[in-house]
Amino acid sequence: MIDSKTRIPLIITFVVVLVFVFGLTATGAYLLLSGIQKIEEVVTNDTQKGEAISDMRIAARYRALSLSQMLLIEDPFEQAEEYDRFNALGTEFIIARDKLEKTILTEEERAIFELHTSSAIQVGIVQKQIIEFIQDEEQTKGISFHIEKNIPLQRKTDEILTGLQTLQRQSTSEAIVAAVEGFRGSLYVLLSMAFFILIAIAIMARTAVVRTINSEQANKMRQLELEHKVKERTAELMFAKEQAERANQTKTDFLSKMSHELRTPLNAILGFSQILQFDRDKTLSSEQLSNAVEIETAGTHLLELINELLDLARIESGKIELDIEPASIFEIVRETLKMLEPLAEKQNITIINSIKEGSSKIQVDKLRLKQVLLNIVANAIKYNSANGSVYIDVSYSDANFIKLLVKDTGRGISEENKERVFNNYERLSSHGGIEGSGIGLSVSRHLIELMGGKIGVETSIGDGCTFWIELPCIAVQIE
Repeated sequence: MIDSKTRIPLIITFVVVLVFVFGLTATGAYLLLSGIQKIEEVVTNDTQKGEAISDMRIAARYRALSLSQMLLIEDPFEQAEEYDRFNALGTEFIIARDKLEKTILTEEERAIFELHTSSAIQVGIVQKQIIEFIQDEEQTKGISFHIEKNIPLQRKTDEILTGLQTLQRQSTSEAIVAAVEGFRGSLYVLLSMAFFILIAIAIMARTAVVRTINSEQANKMRQLELEHKVKERTAELMFAKEQAERANQTKTDFLSKMSHELRTPLNAILGFSQILQFDRDKTLSSEQLSNAVEIETAGTHLLELINELLDLARIESGKIELDIEPASIFEIVRETLKMLEPLAEKQNITIINSIKEGSSKIQVDKLRLKQVLLNIVANAIKYNSANGSVYIDVSYSDANFIKLLVKDTGRGISEENKERVFNNYERLSSHGGIEGSGIGLSVSRHLIELMGGKIGVETSIGDGCTFWIELPCIAVQIE
C-alpha cells in the first residue's frame, strides 16, 4: 500500500503528466488534420485545373470545327446559326480560361499559361480575319487562310495547352507527395510522443509503485503491439490510397490521350473530307466523291464511338453534370425526329409520332434526353424490318410520371437476351451486320437513372421491340 505522504505527490505528478499527455495529443491531432487538409486542397486545386484545361481544349477544338463548317455552309441562315454557335464556344473558352486563372498556379504553369494566352489571341485574330472573308463571301480565301494559318496556329496553341496539362500533373504529383510526407511526418511525431509518454508513465509507476512493475510492463508490451498494428494498418491504407490514385490517374491519362490523340486528327479528317466534297475549284470524279463520303461517314461513326466512351467514363467516375429543368416532351421528340429524318428515309422506315403539342412538361436535362432518344430511335430504324415503321407515343402511369414509348416492327429480341441489352459493351450476335459499339443503351440507362427515371424494353421474337422511358413530369395532360 502507498502511504498518505507518497500519495499526494503521486497524484500531483499524475495530473501534470495527464495534462502533458493531452497537450501532446492535441498537438499531434492538429498536425494530422493539417496534413489531411493540405492533401484535400492539392487534390481540389488539381481537379479544378484539370477541368478548366479540358474545357478550354474542348471549346477551342469545337470552335475550330465550327469555323470549318461556316466555310462550307452556303445558306445564310445556317451560316448565321453556326456563327452564333462559334461565338458561344468562344464564351465557353473564356469562362474556362478565367476558371483556370483563378486556380493556384506554379511559376512555370503561370508562364505557360501566359504563353497560351498570347497564342490564343493570335488564333482569335486569324479567326476574325476568316470571319471577315466569310462575310465578304470570299470562301476560297477563307479556306486557304484557314488551312495555311489557322490550323497550324491552332495546333501550336493545343500543344502549349497539352504542355500545361503535363506540367500541371507533374506539379500536382509533387505537391501530393510533399503533403503525404508531411502527413507521414506528423504521424511519426504523434507515435513518438505516445511512445515517450508511455515510457515516462512506466518509469513513474516503477518508481512510485514497485508492486505493479510487472503489470505496467505487460501494459507497455500491449501498447507497443497495438502501435505496431497501427503502423501496419497505416501502411496498408497508404498503399491502398496510392493504388487508387494511380488507377484514377491512369484513367485520366487515358481520357486525355483519347481526346487529344483521336479527336484532334479525326476532326481534321472530317473537315478535310468535307472540303474535298464541296470544293468548287477542284471537282472530284464520282469515285473520288464516293470515297470522300465514305471517309466522312466512317469518321463520324468513330467520333460517335469516342464520345460514347467518354460519356460512359464520366458517368462511372461521377463527373457528369446534368442541367435539370422543365421541358416540353413534344418539342424534344420533334427536334430529335427531325435529326433522324435522313436516316429513316435512307432505310425506307416510316416514323409515326402520336405525341401532340401541349403534352405534359417533364423535369429533365433536355440535351441528355435528346441523346438518349437519338440512340433509341436510331436503333429502332437500323434494326427494323424492310419498309417497317417506328411508333412514338406517351402514356401516364400516375400524376408524377410520364412514360415515353418507342415501338418498332423489327424481329425483336429473345427473352434470354432481353436483360443484356443495357449492359456495357453488349452487342447481340443476331445483329452483327449493323454498326454499333454496345455502349449507347448502357449510357442511356445511366443518364435516365441520373434524371430520376427508369428505362426498359418489352419484346419477343417476331413482334418487334417497345423501349419505354419513365420520367418525372410537372403537369399531366390526359385526354
